Amino acid sequence: MTVAKLLIYGLLGEQSAILSLFSLYPVWAQLLLFLAGHAIASVMFSLLLTGALPRRYEVSRWGGLALFFSFTFFIPVFGAVGMLAALIYFRFFQRHVNRTEFSSAPLPPFMHEAGGPSPGMGEGGAWSRLRTVELPRASRLKALLAVGSGSGLNASQLLQLATSDNDDEIRLLAFNLYDRREKVIGAAISDTLKALRATDVPAEQASLCRKLAFAYWEILYNGMAKNELADFFADQAISYADRVLRQRGDDASLLVLMGRIYLWKDELEKAETFIHAALEQGAHRDRVVPYLAEFAFRRRDFASLRSYFRSDPLLRYKPGIGPIASFWMG
Repeated sequence: MTVAKLLIYGLLGEQSAILSLFSLYPVWAQLLLFLAGHAIASVMFSLLLTGALPRRYEVSRWGGLALFFSFTFFIPVFGAVGMLAALIYFRFFQRHVNRTEFSSAPLPPFMHEAGGPSPGMGEGGAWSRLRTVELPRASRLKALLAVGSGSGLNASQLLQLATSDNDDEIRLLAFNLYDRREKVIGAAISDTLKALRATDVPAEQASLCRKLAFAYWEILYNGMAKNELADFFADQAISYADRVLRQRGDDASLLVLMGRIYLWKDELEKAETFIHAALEQGAHRDRVVPYLAEFAFRRRDFASLRSYFRSDPLLRYKPGIGPIASFWMG
């Protein structure tokens, strides 16, 4: 059905619906005739509007029909007129207008891309050496050892990637480093659990529970658990940290840890509560401001994000967070 036919049928249906209200039929018949004519007109207008919708607006056909039908049917006459006026305006008068809400921003100075290996031996520099197969094996082994001496999710992922290297020596060393990292954390957890079961002294129990909370978090931080197992380790860390905080609620480091765990779980409200509590208990601003800035970023509250960074100007000189702080403070 062409656009012209849809428009004509829609207008005729709306006209018949309005004329039925002035007919000599009983009130109930007038209402039925009006609803029938208005429903037909609404369907015609909905089909017209959905078909004429610009292609850049990708919506479900049935969803668009339902939306336009709701406007035209539940707002008699004025709904259809308003939707047609809006369609004409946005289709013909806004076609070549630039979208003002978008703008360009310079790239932040997080890294400098180059064709050759990076001169540093951080995670990026080490990985650039590992993936450059033309380099001597000794240089690549040093890079792998540099990755293995670090910690965190990136270091663990780089070790996992190195386990698929074509060089047997590099591949075996990566397996060994990753396995050793897991065994060290696992042994620490096992020994601490044995010591916890063997003591009844509350102070010793609190110290051991604190150690367990950080050990379980270390597994998550290094990306050594996935899916349900990762959730289990997160719950264990929260459980042991909570036991300590019930006795000593002023442990700023443990409050920061709780905030990091809940941030990992995407429970932002709880995470922000613990981070603010850690700040009140004397946690250094260098430790908590990056998390407060992240909460503000996730809320898209960029004004607060900038104010957090500007409240601690020295962050721009701190490794890792420094370039990010400089970008937002600028």
